[in-house]
Amino acid sequence: MRPQVLAVGLGASLLATGCGLVLGISSGEYDPDPFGLGGGAGGAGGAAGTGGAAGAGGAAGAGGADAPDAGGEPPPCTALLDDLEDGDSAIVRCEGRVGSWYTYNDGTRDGTQTPLPGRPFVPASPGNGSSNYAAHVAGSGFVSRGAGMGFDLNLAPGGAKLSYDASAYTGLTFWARAAAPTHIYVNFPDRNTDREGGVCEGSGCGDHFGEGLDLTTEWAQYTVPFSVLSTDGWGVPAPAAFDAAHVYSVEFHTAKSTVFDMFVDDIAFVP
Repeated sequence: MRPQVLAVGLGASLLATGCGLVLGISSGEYDPDPFGLGGGAGGAGGAAGTGGAAGAGGAAGAGGADAPDAGGEPPPCTALLDDLEDGDSAIVRCEGRVGSWYTYNDGTRDGTQTPLPGRPFVPASPGNGSSNYAAHVAGSGFVSRGAGMGFDLNLAPGGAKLSYDASAYTGLTFWARAAAPTHIYVNFPDRNTDREGGVCEGSGCGDHFGEGLDLTTEWAQYTVPFSVLSTDGWGVPAPAAFDAAHVYSVEFHTAKSTVFDMFVDDIAFVP
């Protein structure tokens, strides 16, 4: 059992006692069993297996077709990661932070998803409050590990994933809603759990730090403190603590066999 972050309207957030699965996915690999239920097919670059709650990448591919914003010297970073108001797939570019939104899934043959992995990620309209745009993903039929969307935090010019130093922040906050009440997982692949970090071993990669929460049909703000993040404990080697100084991405994932239609907006780190 561990705290579950619940939504509270009017810009507030609340921690309540509850039990939630931890799930993590990243763009280059896939968790052996993102929901800790055993079995299931591997995704892109990953292997099937048992145990664990952190995944990485989708079988149908992670990463979008659009490149991050580029050109000129980037400004100093603020806490804002993306408000989607530029209408493209790139997060807010700043010094040391550049990335793009992507979608992914577990590769179930009959599953459907919009937008499809590898296709351009186009923000949906309207967004939260007076916002024009929000990140959006919808679909169903993914029976082994589910599906979701996310963004990398630091991509090299050639597209290689690099880690980002988020140690100046204490957590993540964002606004979200779903067409129907939906349980999702917010995950933070880091150096110890993402294959790119070179610390975890083979199928022991992917047990990412994260937290589960429940989306409602109304826009509400959610806050996930880094202090409540945990893994399922099956990673090899098992990480002792979340490494906020070496984070690769942020992901929003749904459970397997879930009909999902969710929107996320105004994503920012918490100072």
